[in-house]
Amino acid sequence: MRVHAAALNYRDVMLATGMLPPDAEVPLPGGPALGLEYAGEVTAVGHGVTGYAPGDRVYGLAPRSLASHVRVRPESVGRTPAAMSHEQAATLPVVFLTVHYALARLAHLRPGETLLVHGGAGGVGLAALQYARHLGARVIATAGTPAKRDLLRALGVTHVFDSRTLDFAEQVRGATGGHGVDVVLNSLSGEAITRGLEALRPGGRFIELGKRDIYANQPLLLRPFRHNISFHALDVNQLTVHAPEALAAAFDEVNQRVAKGIYRPLPHEVYPAAGVREAFRALQHSRHLGKVVISLAEPPALERPAPAPAPAPDATYLVTGGTGGFGAATARHLAARGARHLALVSRRGPKAPEVTELVRELAALGATAHVYAADVTDPMALREVFARAHDAGRPLRGVVHAVMQLDDAPLAELDADRFHTVLAGKMRGALVLDELCREHEVDHFVLYSSVSALIGNPTQAPYAAGNLFQEALVRARRARGAAGLAVAWGGIGETGYLHRVGMTRTFDRLGAGALAPAQALSCLDHLLGQRAQVRAVGRFDWPRMARALAALRAARFVPLTGAANTGAGVDAADDFTARYTGAKSDDEARAVLADTLIRLAAAVLQTPAERLDPTKDISSLGLDSLMLAELTVSVRRTLGCDLPLMELVTVRSLADLTERVHRTLRRAVPATLTSPHEHEEARTP
Repeated sequence: MRVHAAALNYRDVMLATGMLPPDAEVPLPGGPALGLEYAGEVTAVGHGVTGYAPGDRVYGLAPRSLASHVRVRPESVGRTPAAMSHEQAATLPVVFLTVHYALARLAHLRPGETLLVHGGAGGVGLAALQYARHLGARVIATAGTPAKRDLLRALGVTHVFDSRTLDFAEQVRGATGGHGVDVVLNSLSGEAITRGLEALRPGGRFIELGKRDIYANQPLLLRPFRHNISFHALDVNQLTVHAPEALAAAFDEVNQRVAKGIYRPLPHEVYPAAGVREAFRALQHSRHLGKVVISLAEPPALERPAPAPAPAPDATYLVTGGTGGFGAATARHLAARGARHLALVSRRGPKAPEVTELVRELAALGATAHVYAADVTDPMALREVFARAHDAGRPLRGVVHAVMQLDDAPLAELDADRFHTVLAGKMRGALVLDELCREHEVDHFVLYSSVSALIGNPTQAPYAAGNLFQEALVRARRARGAAGLAVAWGGIGETGYLHRVGMTRTFDRLGAGALAPAQALSCLDHLLGQRAQVRAVGRFDWPRMARALAALRAARFVPLTGAANTGAGVDAADDFTARYTGAKSDDEARAVLADTLIRLAAAVLQTPAERLDPTKDISSLGLDSLMLAELTVSVRRTLGCDLPLMELVTVRSLADLTERVHRTLRRAVPATLTSPHEHEEARTP
C-alpha cells in the first residue's frame, strides 16, 4: 500500500515519549514502531491475493503505518467508499473495530439497553455513539471539557457529565431512575473504575479499554460483582496474536457496515507530514475532537540510502575481539548476511570459553570460522592471519576492529603502564591493521569507537583517548581514498559491556539506553551503505543526559540537547537542588518540593500554577496517563528523582506525590534536611 493518510492513537504518543510498558506490545521484528491504521491505495498484490488490485483505494490496520508504504494481509483491509477521502477513511479502522468487538462480541449490547461511554468526544466515544444509535440503544456520555460536552449534546446525547469528577456515578443513577446502565465502555482510571462498576445494573457488563491500571497491576474491588456483572479487558492489538480469526471476522463486519454507510467517518483534525510534532502534541494534551490524522498526500522526498554491499562469499572477513561480546555478535551478523569465511582474533583464541558454541552457530549460518590466538598489537601475528587467508584463495576483504580494554580510574591515579594497557589495543592495534590493509586492499575497515569519545568520562581518560585516535585514523584513511568507518557506540544490550557488568539500568536512568545487538548491527549496515565516516550510534536522551553530565552543557552540544531545554532545564534543576538542600527544616524542604511539582504539573497541563489545587484528585486536574508520562520525565530532569511511571499513576493528588518524592529525596540527602539542633543532639554522648 501507498499510505496517503495515517491516524494517530494514544499508543503512538506513549511510544514516542518512551512510556509504553515493555509488555504492552505484540512482539514485532525490529521492535515497536509508530502507526496502527492508515488509508491509501494498493500498489502491488501477492500471488494468492484475490479481490484487490493495484490502484484500489483502501483503509486498514497495520503496524508501522506512519510511513510512505506498508505491507499488509488482505483480511486487515477494507475498501474506501468512492465519496470518502483518504483522511476520512483513516479515522475508521481502529475505533470502529474496537467498538464493534467490545459492544457486539463482548458486551452483547441489545436494543433498548443503556450504554455509558467515558471520553465520549474522543474517537472511540463517537464511534460508540454511532453503533448504539444504529442498534437502538440509549447513550449516556462523559467528557473532560465544556467544549467536548457541548459537542456531545449537539450530537443528540441527552445526558452528558464531567469525566474529571467522580460524581458521574450518582448522576448516571439519577438519569436512569436509580437502575444504572447495562454496559460501561471505560477509558478512565483509578477510583473511576469502581464508580463505573457501581453504575451498572444487575447483569451489567463492564468493558475496560484503558491500560493504565492494568499495567500498574491495580486491585479491583469485588463487591460490585455480587450483582452478576461481568468485566472484560480489551486490547485489540493483542488480539492480532491471540485471536486472529475472531479479529478478522469482526473487521469484516466493520467493512460491511462502512460499505452500507452505517459506520461513517469521525470528526478529525488533519496535519501535514511536516506538522507531525504538532499533531502528537494535540493528541498528548487532548486538544482534539475525534481523531488526529497525518496527511501523507505529498510526503517529503527522501533519498533512500544504498544498502550495504553483501559480503563476498569467496573472501575472508576479520573480526578482532571476535570470540565474545559484541565482537562475536558482529561475526554472527556477518555470517547471516552471507560471509562464508571469518577470521576471529582474540588473546585467548580457541581457549576462549564461548568459542566452541560460537563456531557451531556460525557453521549453522553457513560460515567457516578460523579462530586465532593473537595480540592485535603484534604485526607479525596479524600478518600471518592475512597471509593464511590469501594463501587459501580467500583474501581478506573486510576488517572489524572490536577490541576494547578498560581500566577505569580518576586521571590522577593512572600511570603510564595503566594508560598503555588501555591504549594498546585501540591505538596500536588499529595502526597495525591500517598498515596491513595498505598491502591488502579491503572493502570495509570498521573501527568500534565509543560515545565516550564524544562526551568524555572522568574515569575513562585513556579509553576516550584511544577512541578519539581511532576516529582520527579513519578520517586520515578516508582522506587518502581508503575505506574507513568509525562507529562511536552507545550502550549495547544483551551482549555489550554494560550488560555484562550489570550497568544497563544505571545508564538507562541517565538517558543512555542500550540498543539491542540486532538494532545496532542494522545501523552498521546502514552506515556502510551510506559510506559514512564517523558516526555515533545509540539511544540517547540528550536533555536528560545533560542533567547528569556537565560536559553536555557546553555550547557545542546545543544542537543535541536543545538550546531552550538545556539551559532552562539545567538552571531549573540547579535552582531546585540549591533551594531543597539549603532548606533549614524538613517542612521548608517539603514546601520547596510542593511548589516545584505544582509548577511542573502546570507546565504539562499548560495552565497557570495558581489554578491547581494540590489536594484534589489527580485525575480531576486533567492529568491523564499521557500527561503523567510527560510529568514523569519533568520530575526526573528537574528533581533528579527517578520515579517510575507505574508508581506515579497510583498517586491520589499532587500533595500525595510531594510526600512520595520527598521520602525518596530525603533518603538520598538526609543530612541536609535535619535541623542544627538535631545535629547537636546527635553529637551529644
